Amino acid sequence: MADLFTLRAAVEADRPYLDAYCWNEGMDNLPSLERVTVAANADDEPVGFIRIALGANGAAHVNPVVTHASWRGYGVGRALMEAAAAEHGELRLVARGASVPFYDALGFEECDWGLIDTSVTENCEGCELVDECNPKPMRRG
Repeated sequence: MADLFTLRAAVEADRPYLDAYCWNEGMDNLPSLERVTVAANADDEPVGFIRIALGANGAAHVNPVVTHASWRGYGVGRALMEAAAAEHGELRLVARGASVPFYDALGFEECDWGLIDTSVTENCEGCELVDECNPKPMRRG
């Protein structure tokens, strides 16, 4: 399935896609395109992306990984996660409860909240959707 898309660094022309994908998932727009990798289809349109945020302790945090709904099941999210792991080694993240099975399949395990950088968790505190989201701190190393 890897011939359906390629991975590349995000460029400014990708921003409308990435912002729309964030909005569809109930997230804010990305603060920058630094450390953002996109999966692009044959027309070079983003069909998914991953952003790696480096914590104060230097740990790499997935924040976020998103695949367009029409591309789910084609290995886009897995390819983005594997590329990030190959580059950064250990990955940490806060998973929405519904996405925990995806991360479980990639070998992630639940971990202590203290391992997740506060820049990644700040949106969880006080969020009105926290009960619906059911966030879980996870890591793979």
